[in-house]
Amino acid sequence: MPPKIRLSLTRNSREAKRMRNVRSQESAEERAHRLNSMRVSASTSRANESSPEREMRLAADRARRATSRASQSSSQRELRLTIDREQHVLSREAETSSQRELRLTADRERRTLSRESETYTERELHLTADREQHTLSRESETYTERELRLTADRERHVLFRESETFTERELRLTADRERHVLSRESETYTERELRITTDREWHTLSRESETYTERELRLTADRERHILLTFTQYEDRLTNDRVHHNIIRSLEDNSMNND
Repeated sequence: MPPKIRLSLTRNSREAKRMRNVRSQESAEERAHRLNSMRVSASTSRANESSPEREMRLAADRARRATSRASQSSSQRELRLTIDREQHVLSREAETSSQRELRLTADRERRTLSRESETYTERELHLTADREQHTLSRESETYTERELRLTADRERHVLFRESETFTERELRLTADRERHVLSRESETYTERELRITTDREWHTLSRESETYTERELRLTADRERHILLTFTQYEDRLTNDRVHHNIIRSLEDNSMNND
């Protein structure tokens, strides 16, 4: 190693040790003041950076994070994830309604940009990872955690529906129908049976747990939705019902013949 580089590394090492010693002796107030100053400085710097500078900074951050994650042990990883989760919870609890809206808007924009730029392979990998993560998360949650998650999902779902415009609602319903059709067309017989069984169990549990008021609201909503059906939608529904009815009868006949 050239002498100049060795000397530079030695100086950097000494400076790092000195800073560690200084920080180990600072009080809680001094530490909070230092961190706040660093955040303000970073915020000011990022506000003034150009798009290429931002991309370079983010790329460097990602590379540094990847290197750090690759070198940490299993226990270090678990500790990091635990701290991240606690920080995440504290951050969500402390944010105001305006901060929450800004965060959700920024998340949606970032997610949209990320999805638009990914290749087909990247998309498949990301969907597979999401499904695995989703499954692991559901398997490890307790009954109480599940109830809290479902309640939060319902509240978020209601708020989202209330804030969407007529056009957004129509686009969402159209996308839901198309996705629904594609999902049904690609499923195997076994997958279909599992889905129908799960739907029936979920339907039964939902009916058993609803209060009298919830039941009345559901029936009223069903009646209103039924009235709003156009003639074409009504014909489509009857056709789908007949097809579904014939499939069930055919399966029952096959089952009886096999017996």
